[in-house]
Amino acid sequence: MPRGKATDGLSEAGQAAMCRGFAAGWTAARIAQAVKDATGETVAERTVARRAAEWRMEMADRKARREHVADLVAAMREQGMDGAEMIQALACDQLMEHPEQLTGADPIELHGLQLDAEKVRQKKREMDIRERVVAIDERKIALLEEREKRAIAALTKDGVEAMTPEERIAEIREIYGIRTQAV
Repeated sequence: MPRGKATDGLSEAGQAAMCRGFAAGWTAARIAQAVKDATGETVAERTVARRAAEWRMEMADRKARREHVADLVAAMREQGMDGAEMIQALACDQLMEHPEQLTGADPIELHGLQLDAEKVRQKKREMDIRERVVAIDERKIALLEEREKRAIAALTKDGVEAMTPEERIAEIREIYGIRTQAV
């Protein structure tokens, strides 16, 4: 069982004051005084210095892990991976670094997580398909609008070309791709 630390007995306000001091980079003496001012609790400067060193090491470790994950995600994005693939790759990376975590894992829960990742992948694919359908519909609408403009232009040609009504109808049928029936 881990041994308790002298600062574990500090109140929440005392620990918060101590953490604020760590984050601000204060000296151990200043942090000890800040704890005393905030809560009236006394803590030794040496103890604060040890806790500050531990806190700095933990923060450096967290920063390194965040940078590692950010680098992995950036590399995966460069390779064109989607969210589900990234999650799966990050999980594999975590298991490679800490295989002991897998020994106590529930296989059914792991399978459930894999199924959830697959659902996310399918939903992303569905969204991509919907986006393509919308793009196709937008192109169809643009084509129809262009045909309509051309048909209106053909109908409103007043005197520019002496077109007979039959010629105008033939031009409009040509614009819309309507075949004329042989009589």
